[in-house]
Amino acid sequence: MLRTVQFLASAAVVVAAGLPAVSGAQTVLNAYGNGASLPAPYWRQAADCYGVKTDLIFAGTPPTTQTLPDFNFAGTPPQDCATTDFNPNHRVTYKSTGSGTGIAAFYSHSPAVAGDIDPAEGTQLFPAIHYALSETSLGTSDVNAYNNGGTVQGVTVVAPGVTPPSGQYPNPRYNYGAMVQFPLLIAPVTIAYDPVYKKVRQGDGSITEYSYNLNFPRADGTGGLRLSQLAVCQIFNGQIKNWNFARLTQLNGNVSLKDPSDSDTFSVPLQIVGRQDSSGTTSLWTRFLANACAAVPGNNYGDSTSRLPGTYKDAGGSTRTTTAANGDDLVGAVWDKTSDNFGAGRVFYTGNDAEVAGKYTVADGNDGVAKYLDFTQDPTSTPGDTVIQGRMGYVGPDYVLPGVLFTEQNTFNLHTSDVQNAAGAFRAPTPVAINAAFGSVLPPETNSSGVYTPVGACASNDLSARCRNQPQDWVEPASKTSPLANPTDVRAYAIVGTSNYLGYSCYAVNSSRTVLNGFITYYMKNRTISDNALGLLVSSGFMPLPPAWRVAIQRTFNDPTDPDGTQLTIHTRGQRSWCPNTGEFGRPIGG
Repeated sequence: MLRTVQFLASAAVVVAAGLPAVSGAQTVLNAYGNGASLPAPYWRQAADCYGVKTDLIFAGTPPTTQTLPDFNFAGTPPQDCATTDFNPNHRVTYKSTGSGTGIAAFYSHSPAVAGDIDPAEGTQLFPAIHYALSETSLGTSDVNAYNNGGTVQGVTVVAPGVTPPSGQYPNPRYNYGAMVQFPLLIAPVTIAYDPVYKKVRQGDGSITEYSYNLNFPRADGTGGLRLSQLAVCQIFNGQIKNWNFARLTQLNGNVSLKDPSDSDTFSVPLQIVGRQDSSGTTSLWTRFLANACAAVPGNNYGDSTSRLPGTYKDAGGSTRTTTAANGDDLVGAVWDKTSDNFGAGRVFYTGNDAEVAGKYTVADGNDGVAKYLDFTQDPTSTPGDTVIQGRMGYVGPDYVLPGVLFTEQNTFNLHTSDVQNAAGAFRAPTPVAINAAFGSVLPPETNSSGVYTPVGACASNDLSARCRNQPQDWVEPASKTSPLANPTDVRAYAIVGTSNYLGYSCYAVNSSRTVLNGFITYYMKNRTISDNALGLLVSSGFMPLPPAWRVAIQRTFNDPTDPDGTQLTIHTRGQRSWCPNTGEFGRPIGG
C-alpha cells in the first residue's frame, strides 16, 4: 500500500545489506537495536509509524520474524500508519532478545553478542548495535563499569584506553561517549492465565470447555481473578499448587472457582510459568516479590534479579544459577517454545525436561511465556477423553487481553488477575492504574513542568543527589526499596516499572544518530504514540510518560541546541566539545 509522508528529515546515506529496499527510495538511514521483549511489539509498531516498515525479529535458532499490523490513530491529528509515515528514509530495526542480552550487546557494542543472524540468509544482519531497550535499570555500579571497566550481564569491558584481550571488549565510555538511559513508557507486569481449565470430548464429537467461575469478573471480559499479595507470594514460591486451594476460594468471595456446569470434583494443578532468559520483565517481577513477600515464610525472592531463583540449563545449554533467598530451586522444566505446549509434541531441554509441581516451567521471551500459558491441547477423538490445564505466569500487557487486540501478537485469549496493592485494593493492570503507580516521580533536577532546575550537589558529582548527568538517576533502581517495587497509592496496580532506552552520546556515523534523534523526537512529541486515550501505548496496555518526563528527555538528550547546557545531547562526533573528533573520542564511536 502507498505510504505518504508527513515530514521529511535530512538526507539518507546507505541501504543496509540483508534488509529489503524501500520502493521509490534510493537510500535509507538505519539504526539497529535489541533487548527487552516486553515492549517489543509496540516499539516495532511505533517505528513503523515513524519510518520504513520492518518486521520484528525474535531471538531463536534460527531467529524468526513477525510482521505486525499497522496502528491507526483516530485522534487529532489522525495518522493511519498503514498509509502515512513521518520519514520514509529512516528505518529503526529491533530484535527481541530479552533485556539481559540487550544490555550485554549495548556494553560490547557487538551484534554477535545479540546473536544477530539473518533468519533468511544465515548471515549477520546488523553492522553495529546503536541502542538497546531494557526494564532492568542500570544502577551506579553498572554505570561505573561502563565508564571505567567491569563486567555486566556476562560482558567484560576494559578500562579506558586499554586494548581488550580476547573475549573482552573496548571501554564504551572511552569509545562511544557517556551512557544515555531514560524511560520510554510505564509498564505493568500482568499475572496471566487461560480462563479455560478443562476440555471434554463429547459423544457427538464436540468439545465442552469449562472455565473458572469468577465472582468479580471485569465488564470487558478480560479477567477478574482476585489475588492478594500473600496469595501471589505463596503461588510463586511453590506453596499453592492447586486452583482449589482455600485461599483462592476465599479471595473469590468464598465462591468456588469451579465452572457451575462442571459436575466433577474440582482439582486443577496450578503450574507456574516464567522466563528462562535474562529478562527485564523478570527484574520487575522479582523486585515486586522481594518487597511484597519479605515477611512471608519460605520466601525465595531476596531482591530484583533478571533470572528466576534456581539452577537450570537454558536453551543454549548454559547452566544458569540465581541464588534464592530461602535456598530453594524454583525452576523445573525449560520449554522449547518452537514445540507444542502440551502432549507428545512438547519438548523440554535436557537437564530440565519435566514439569515439577511448585516450580516454574520457563520459556524464552514474553512470547514464549504467553504461548505456554495458552490452552491449545484438545482431547483425543475418544468420547469422554479429558484434558486439564491450569497454568499461571507473568507476562507483558501486549500478550494478553485487551492489549493483544491492537498488537495482534496472538489469539491466545489470555486473561489477567486483579492484584491487591499495598493499600489493600484489588486493581487490574489498566493504563489508569499503572499511571497511578508511577505517581509524582519526576526526572532528576526537574520541576513539575519538565524544566531543568539545577541542584547544587550535582555540580560536584555527588552520587547521593539525583542529577541529570548521572544515567542511573533517570530510572528507578532495580531494588525492592524502590517506590515502584510495591506502590502505595490506593489507585495503583501493584506490579509496575518502566521500559528504558539505552544509547550512546557520540556517534561516528551521522546516519544512525540522525535516525535515533528523529525517532525519539517523534516518539516523545507525537500524539499517535502518547495520547492518553487513543494512542499506541494506551491501546497496547502501557502508559506514556507524563509530559514533564517527555519535555526533560527531549531537552536533555535530543535537542541539538542543548538548551539547558547539560552537555548530554546525542551528537555526531566532532559536533560538540563532549563529542570531539580527536583525543579519546577519535575512534569509531557508536557505529
